[in-house]
Amino acid sequence: MKVIVAVADPERDGPLLETADALANGGEVVLASVIEVTGDDTLASAQPEARGRRRMLDALAAQAGSRHARSLVTVARVGWEAIRDACASERADLLVVGWRRPGWDLLGTTIEEILRDPPCDVAVVKGQPARARRILVPVRGGRYAQLAARVGIGLAKADGASVTLLHVADREHRTSLYQLLGDHAYDDRVERLVTRSGDPVKVIKEELAQHDGLVFGATGRKGAEDPLGPVGHEILTAARNAVLVRTRAPLGAAAFEPPRLPFERAERSRVLGEMVDKWFVQNTFSSSEFADLRRLVDEKERQNLRISVGLPTLNEEATVRKVIRAIRSRLVERFPLVDELVVIDSRSTDRTREIAADEGVPVFVHEEILPETGTYQGKGEALWKSLHVLTGDIVAWVDTDVTSAHPKFVYGLLGPLLMRPDLQFVKAFYQRPLRIGDDLQATGGGRVTELTARPILNLFFPELSGIVQPLSGEQAGRRALLEQLPFFSGYGIETGLLIDALQRAGLGAIAQVDMKQRIHRNQSLYALSMMSFEVLQVALRRVGEAQGTRLLEEANFTMKLITAAGGGRLHLEMRDIIDVERPPIVTVPAYRAKRTAGGDTRAR
Repeated sequence: MKVIVAVADPERDGPLLETADALANGGEVVLASVIEVTGDDTLASAQPEARGRRRMLDALAAQAGSRHARSLVTVARVGWEAIRDACASERADLLVVGWRRPGWDLLGTTIEEILRDPPCDVAVVKGQPARARRILVPVRGGRYAQLAARVGIGLAKADGASVTLLHVADREHRTSLYQLLGDHAYDDRVERLVTRSGDPVKVIKEELAQHDGLVFGATGRKGAEDPLGPVGHEILTAARNAVLVRTRAPLGAAAFEPPRLPFERAERSRVLGEMVDKWFVQNTFSSSEFADLRRLVDEKERQNLRISVGLPTLNEEATVRKVIRAIRSRLVERFPLVDELVVIDSRSTDRTREIAADEGVPVFVHEEILPETGTYQGKGEALWKSLHVLTGDIVAWVDTDVTSAHPKFVYGLLGPLLMRPDLQFVKAFYQRPLRIGDDLQATGGGRVTELTARPILNLFFPELSGIVQPLSGEQAGRRALLEQLPFFSGYGIETGLLIDALQRAGLGAIAQVDMKQRIHRNQSLYALSMMSFEVLQVALRRVGEAQGTRLLEEANFTMKLITAAGGGRLHLEMRDIIDVERPPIVTVPAYRAKRTAGGDTRAR
């Protein structure tokens, strides 16, 4: 099962991982930690600390030898609210928290409050019950007997321990352990079945003297003011290693619903600001966090995923070989992280396709894919059609005009998707040096990003205002989401995917990764002006749809480009620029047929 560990203090709560690993029984363990921000500081101010906290949790998992543990660091004003949200978004089966004495603060709440209204099944851990050799599970037929037995047997199986099931029976209503616990009573780890009458505290303490571990349920009495109950208080104090459990009805897999925002402008801005700040801390990563490639391969294999990388090309003979080799040598040959590496070419007139084929990489010309759907020019068209030929559960796209090729541009995108099942779509960001003549300035690239894309997203889609580089060409997503999204054919592709991913999956499903620096071919202002025109088209289309208006249809699709002619004269050149919107590819019959049949398409 999937277990979340609420790590309030990494140094103190380390032993919880051992218990969580045992209870997960080969399933996933999530080390969830919250950075609480108080006062007037913004939530985003915790982002540097979040990166350090993730490193600390990863080191904790490595030290414990946990193969299936990953970290989740978030930010909140009250830590417990963030843990509750994590249990919902992760669809956790069990939440593990460390014991605190009654009334002691735990992430802005108390053990008593957590037990009164748990977000999922909860296990409160005292000591190191995973190391116990003889585990006592007392049950009285309450609502939590089955969970207590399951947890006790799970701990025993993990380390070869034995279990005693103890029923403290009412003198008038005697029920057998077989009736109370069903199949759990027959488990091969159950060494003894004991039924006794008398004072519960006295009986349990007597049995506990012969055991070094204890698992028991909180009181099941509806409306009980103290969920521990008097019995719970006494035996928890007596036990050195104990687990206290309480159940909750399973959480449903609710579809994403946009958050309800206040109507008043100032309050709306404040709520949006905190929402984006929290996202920025929790879902912004560095590629260096995922440099342990063996760990990523283990996660890929555990989740039984297939990963495809598509390389869109158009006259990239100068760089395509380096890009292919950087990915293949490290991520295919040395570590089997990438299962499929494919070039999607837009009818290059240079040696791009020849070089890719020489490197042994399958090459498709996007005009020849799904010919019955017609074809358009543009990168977005190539990405849309690439979904038909790529076979992975996760699809990553990496630009091929990069002169600083590095495998991090792939594993940095894949890491969040492999380590965070709640994430659906990941973007890269980086410093963009600007080449002026023979000089390379450290910054200054990404002009359309800063002058067009980010301002318009801040205006109309403020949830995306924390995206550092919405137009970056390096991006990855789960096929289950990508096949449901429309694709714009040209330079509006990145803006469209971001907005549509937000509207379909929610902000929490999007992440971004810092790749440090990316050096590529800079375009002229003339070309960037046309790119901006397409980005604005896409944003205005989505704004109009949100308002129920035909805003884009009323706009002008002809752009007048101003160029300098001889003698200082200015010349107006007219261009019709229309970014065609392709429907979700899952609506294309040939795509559905191929996915259903599990067929293959040969590269040309």
